[in-house]
Amino acid sequence: MHALVDIEHVSLFLPGDASQTLVLHDIVWTVKRGAHCALLGPNGSGKSTLLRLLRGELWPAKGHIRWQGPDGPEESPLTGRYLTALVSPLQQETYQRQAWDLSGRDLLLTGFEDTPLLYTQADAALEDAVKTMARSLHIEGLLERRLPTFSQGQLRLLLLGRALLRKPALLLLDEYDDGLDTRYQHIFFDVLATYADHCTVIMSAHRPASIPRWCAGRRYMREGRLFTDPPLAPAQSQAPAVPLKQYSTPRRLEDNDSALLELENVCVYIDRTKVLHNITWSLHRGENWRITGANGSGKSTLLRLLAGDEFVADGGHLTRILPGEGGTVVTLEAVRRGIRLVSDLSQTLYGYDLNALHMVCTGFDNSIGVYRQFSNAEFAEARAAIKLLFPEMEPPALTHLEKQSIRQLSSGQLRRLFLARALMGKPDILLLDEPCSGLDASARRGYLHLLDVLAERDIQVIFVSHHDDDAPLCINREAQMENGRLRIVY
Repeated sequence: MHALVDIEHVSLFLPGDASQTLVLHDIVWTVKRGAHCALLGPNGSGKSTLLRLLRGELWPAKGHIRWQGPDGPEESPLTGRYLTALVSPLQQETYQRQAWDLSGRDLLLTGFEDTPLLYTQADAALEDAVKTMARSLHIEGLLERRLPTFSQGQLRLLLLGRALLRKPALLLLDEYDDGLDTRYQHIFFDVLATYADHCTVIMSAHRPASIPRWCAGRRYMREGRLFTDPPLAPAQSQAPAVPLKQYSTPRRLEDNDSALLELENVCVYIDRTKVLHNITWSLHRGENWRITGANGSGKSTLLRLLAGDEFVADGGHLTRILPGEGGTVVTLEAVRRGIRLVSDLSQTLYGYDLNALHMVCTGFDNSIGVYRQFSNAEFAEARAAIKLLFPEMEPPALTHLEKQSIRQLSSGQLRRLFLARALMGKPDILLLDEPCSGLDASARRGYLHLLDVLAERDIQVIFVSHHDDDAPLCINREAQMENGRLRIVY
């Protein structure tokens, strides 16, 4: 097989890192045409950084990377951009953060010129190619919808279609199926398989069982180094051995027991489109809910409504009674202190470049950015939460993590830090939207165990996930969203 990319003893640090701390160390790898490969490793091991290197987005501090261009081997990153396409959480976050006014059709068309926005008028051939791609991905209904209305899974499918329309020689997929429901996962892999004969695929993954059979190669990342065989994992601290209750049924409700959340005939509109339809539902103390449903069914909109980020249309009612806030709350400030949302979107829209410790401290006010001095007691509480979310880290590593910019952390590390942020100030309710996206197996176990511990401390949990094995033990109620309507399962 012919080489597509040669990486020769490359080390690099991330742009903007004044300390110039190396995050990849002496990488040697020849990517050969047709040699599909899965890239495995824990959070923060360097997988996403290596994919960005292959794409030409990062440049070596030491060593060389050469792409096999039309005229032979070239070291120009422009050649890397020409040969490759990348689908990643970082790319998805960029589109969501910028909130460009693009339709699904426009987004797909940008793939031909590999530009973030559409700058030229498409001809009939390109329009036909877009329609064909949309049919193959079963997303024809998204072509005329606007970017802010897409769910995480819908946007991920559109970005895959955008990448495939370029017909790249090398397709790079970073945590490729996070946020996809079961139906969209099947569609994703079916379409990907048809293109695997024409391009080489490198995919990073935290769920090895989801790697397709045709992707037979394996490379392993640990602490910024690349291995051909699984490296020995360092000894890790385990999640605290806290005895857990059995959560088979919720606590029996008393006659005078009021709901913490109560929705009556609630509808929500986004961009004049009705997204939630006539929802009547309540959350009582002792109940921890899992909300299931397909991509685009309205799950994330429901959580944003409960958190105060969306509003009830005229004719509906939403009542919040939060013990930590003294009872019934009506101001948005009190809602956001007592109810905390952890999601891909809330993480994406956090636009400030803070270090990890200060970002967690912003959870005390549930603010985006720092607007006051934090006390020593608040710093101590934030450090304790970070330690709880990263039990595998020794004190020197934790101190280093606290000082790092959140823009230089992996998606999985950020996801854990945003839960730590949500815990500041002891909220009454946690809303968790695909909280295990981007987490490796060990981090998932620790994260879910911590949710059970928090439920024992009377923090109510509402949990959304497409993976059945991700639900914490504390879940004792379930509802399903379908086309913006909520149905109680048990």
